[in-house]
Amino acid sequence: MSRAALARFVLGVAVAVCASAAVFTLVTLRGPVVAAVPAPDPAAVLSGPAAAPVGERVVVQTVVDAVTFDARLPDGGPVVRVRALGVQPPGACYGAQARAFAAQVLDGRAVILGAGAGPATDRFDRRLAAVALVGGADYAVLASEAGIARAYAADARPEAMAPVRAAQDRARAAERGVWGEPCRGAETTSSAPGS
Repeated sequence: MSRAALARFVLGVAVAVCASAAVFTLVTLRGPVVAAVPAPDPAAVLSGPAAAPVGERVVVQTVVDAVTFDARLPDGGPVVRVRALGVQPPGACYGAQARAFAAQVLDGRAVILGAGAGPATDRFDRRLAAVALVGGADYAVLASEAGIARAYAADARPEAMAPVRAAQDRARAAERGVWGEPCRGAETTSSAPGS
């Protein structure tokens, strides 16, 4: 067998093993994702802080990835693609689980979109917004605490990042989500639309 043929064979085996692991992970996560991805106390998440978030109330239509979703604007307005500020997706190693978690938390729910510190949209024409659940919980903090997203300060309000980073530190210490096996904090990729 030539070196090129051997290299193709080894690469094929590696791809098959990774695909099998992904299928196994998805099959074993048929139940609620919260059980597979530890999250903070649900009562605390739903109650949120005492102050109600300020911004525009929208309804999430479809979750694209851990930080991107489509939302219907108020009064029957158009559907816009939104990118949550303060966090970035975990990357390929934990992407499917992160998307499933985001879908469980956001799909079909009303959220509040707040202003960021930078431009209103990104280069992919996604609306950039701080996202809060209607009860007041900050989505970036919730996602970081569960280990399904990483703290990412670009365009986020600086004062919003301390709780996100603290939640990420707790997830890393507890080895939740992307910080646990098999990823062990593997680096992320940039967040493109539909990634």
